[in-house]
Amino acid sequence: MTALSPHGVACLIFTALVFAVFVRDRWPIATVSLGILALLPLGFAIFPFQVDGRALDPLHFFAGFGNPALVAICSLMIVGHGLVVTGALEPVARRLARVVAHHPRSALLAVLVLAMASSGFINDTPVVVLLIPLLLSAARQAKASAAGMLLPMNYAVLIGGMATTIGTSTNLIVVAIAASMGLRPFSLFSYFDLVAMAALPALAYLWLLAPKLLSRVETPVQHLSDDVFDAVLHVGADSKLVGQPLHAALTEAGSGLQVVDLRRGGVSLTRLPSLRLRAEDRIVLRDTAARLKEIESHMDLKLHRIDEGRKGDHEGTEADTDNEADTDADADADADTKATPPTQVVAQLIVSPTSPLVGRSARSLGLADRLNVIVVGLRQVRPTSARGAADLHERLLAAGDVLLLQGQPDAMRSAQRQGLGLLLDERLILPRQDKAMLALATMAAVVVLAATKTLPIALAALGGALVLVATRCLSWQDVAQSLSTKVILLVAASLALGDALQITGATAWLAQGLAAGVGSLPPAWVAALLMALMGLVTNFVSNNAAAAIGTPLGISLAAALGVPPEPFVLAVLFGCNLCYLTPMGYQTNLLVMNAGGYRFADFVRVGTPLFLIMWAGLSWLLAWRYNM
Repeated sequence: MTALSPHGVACLIFTALVFAVFVRDRWPIATVSLGILALLPLGFAIFPFQVDGRALDPLHFFAGFGNPALVAICSLMIVGHGLVVTGALEPVARRLARVVAHHPRSALLAVLVLAMASSGFINDTPVVVLLIPLLLSAARQAKASAAGMLLPMNYAVLIGGMATTIGTSTNLIVVAIAASMGLRPFSLFSYFDLVAMAALPALAYLWLLAPKLLSRVETPVQHLSDDVFDAVLHVGADSKLVGQPLHAALTEAGSGLQVVDLRRGGVSLTRLPSLRLRAEDRIVLRDTAARLKEIESHMDLKLHRIDEGRKGDHEGTEADTDNEADTDADADADADTKATPPTQVVAQLIVSPTSPLVGRSARSLGLADRLNVIVVGLRQVRPTSARGAADLHERLLAAGDVLLLQGQPDAMRSAQRQGLGLLLDERLILPRQDKAMLALATMAAVVVLAATKTLPIALAALGGALVLVATRCLSWQDVAQSLSTKVILLVAASLALGDALQITGATAWLAQGLAAGVGSLPPAWVAALLMALMGLVTNFVSNNAAAAIGTPLGISLAAALGVPPEPFVLAVLFGCNLCYLTPMGYQTNLLVMNAGGYRFADFVRVGTPLFLIMWAGLSWLLAWRYNM
């Protein structure tokens, strides 16, 4: 066995320390990753390492910033953000949200089975990218936590990906190396039954136990506030709810809609479920800012503009509608001349004691004409009874009242500069639904190109990101918001650390140590230990690198033991797919980590039992299949 160089020893010690720091979670992941990127090259600069007679350039460890894996991850985050910004998955998410709200366990089981089944034939990364925004949106609408679904879904995708020879690029590399060394090629479903049987207990774990282990994880959400506002939905003449009973509107909006009044002209009507809606009816409701905008979009109604103070305005007239349409058309025309799409946001403005709004109504100030913002909700310090009270735009405002404004960010800031009130930090970006089909088509193209191996996933996703920016589906501000500094630094740091372990011979030394220490064990145990070693290595070194090291080692071990090489090749293949223990184990781990708000310790806590379940099951099945 070749002796390990001092640099290799130092890299192994450094890796162990990094893992311990990550697990303790006392410092942010981005800080630790930045420390790796600083200390690792510094160590090789102070203590040079010779490779083929030449000193290794310490700057070599910064190459991870240009690695295709990082390009793919960043591009996929951008393309996935396009689905969020446009609200493209909202219709599907609403249906899934009902199942999540009423049958959460059944919904999770369906997602896990779907994820496992599809990832055997489609690259793992596009499957996860498609499911992340869908599950986030469904969980948000169902008022449930997405943390208990995202990581189990990701693990289900990884399990399904190992079931066929085309499931992951790692599988293809193992099969190709084995064939080049004289083994009979594996067919598409050569080992599908082994993975399927091992996946059954893993599926039960992901369905029943993993969500409980993640119950304390809080998914980061972009919401305005949990505070409720009064608002009015205006039933237009062309609304699909005209002639429908009130209970149809309640059903259309989903659970939890709080209707506090129904007005027809100047009369307040009894809110009977059988009462049929008419054009120009106004539904007074009370809900959170995000929920109000969802209801407006989904029910094909418009939030009543309580700042209607334009000259000649009359409630509900066709002239109003025409004027607003003209205004919207002009705005659209102006927007087309801009380099980036206008970002519509909803934000809170608290009325200050010196505001000109104090003692006046929102209608009287004409905010739409002056500032190009509309008021879509109101929360008063001294709330009046909805029934019998004046309409929202007629209510007199007081210091401390909160207006819910909709418009562009510059217009919001202008309202604050003019002394109308204090603009709160929380904002809700409204989806650009006119670009929803473009975002869906772009994502579909990325998935198809990657799944059919027409283009590498990094190139397909980068092209998709370019399309979304070029067509103004996304602004550069959106692109910046979609990227995670934590993920970028973690990818670059993990690639640098894995590279150091390979270059210094630390991974090869570990493999040789296994080969030297297990010669007296039964073949089944040797295969099991080989799988465990590859599983541990692949959580720090890239899967493909682990496969390149492990496949020849497995074949050599089989020859030394005088047994068929196939089970040892499969042990390597399975081990290289057991990347559950760390976020950097596989690129989809990093994607769900960013979306779900998981910590490093969450992967260790949830991934370790799954690692043991899959390792034990696959080891036993290999021994059973090949009579070892």
